[in-house]
Amino acid sequence: MMGAGRGESPGGRGTDGGSGRLGMYTAPLRGYGPEYTALASARWLASRLSGLVAKVGAGAEARLLAIEGERGILGPTHRAYAGHSADQNREIWTEWDWSKHGNEWNDGADPAAWKKSLIDEVLLPLIPEGGVVLEIGPGGGRWSEILQPRADHLVLVDITDRTLELCRERLAGSTNVEYVLTEGSKLPEVLDASVDSVWSFDVFVHIAPLDVSSYLLELARVLRPGGIAVIHHSGRFSRSSGWRSPMTARLFANLAREHGLVVERQFDNWGDGRFGVRTNGDVITVLRAPAAAFETA
Repeated sequence: MMGAGRGESPGGRGTDGGSGRLGMYTAPLRGYGPEYTALASARWLASRLSGLVAKVGAGAEARLLAIEGERGILGPTHRAYAGHSADQNREIWTEWDWSKHGNEWNDGADPAAWKKSLIDEVLLPLIPEGGVVLEIGPGGGRWSEILQPRADHLVLVDITDRTLELCRERLAGSTNVEYVLTEGSKLPEVLDASVDSVWSFDVFVHIAPLDVSSYLLELARVLRPGGIAVIHHSGRFSRSSGWRSPMTARLFANLAREHGLVVERQFDNWGDGRFGVRTNGDVITVLRAPAAAFETA
């Protein structure tokens, strides 16, 4: 059988390339008898056909996701999408080499300048000082160390014990930080209307659509009236670029509105366009919990 595997090559002869390869595959098997040869040939053809079907299916899925995303609809294809699951994310980020604390994802020709610009022109202006700040997916803590001294209380929610432990080490001695483990679409232990602001960067780009929707419902629950959330997420689906989950600006905004949040702004660049999240077609969305309809006396 090893010889048969090596025999399957583009150099096979025959009027049809596939037939030539099949002939080279079956020739060493004929000594096993006609039934064995026929079954082995059928298995070979099935593997070829299943590979073709899988390729066609993946292409069709990508196009269906694109159509739903362009229309801003969490349609059947998004709902059936099996990639970027919580289990898959948990496995990846538990085993990840966090020695660079996530700074390997800093963007642009000058990654240090890009990170500084994101902090100075996005994080600091949008996430107010004080109050309760929630960060979803702190990873190695590259944004947590900026948020911690600004917050009265910082809640870090992540999908793995590994990353939470890394943040405990990085923020050792900080008495205003709470660490919460999530199963991947909820904010356990975070009370209703208890959070003033939410930050999440390089996280939602890897989260499946249904889990994104669940998180947005949770944000609507935990944000105080008038509270703000700044979320970096996918702006398109690509299997070849940055392991992005299927999401668009329009779909994200529609999901947020469905869950009662106000979409204040969506953008992909800052600093007069010098910096951004455009490399992988991403988007940053700024959400707000509606202010209370009336205040009691």
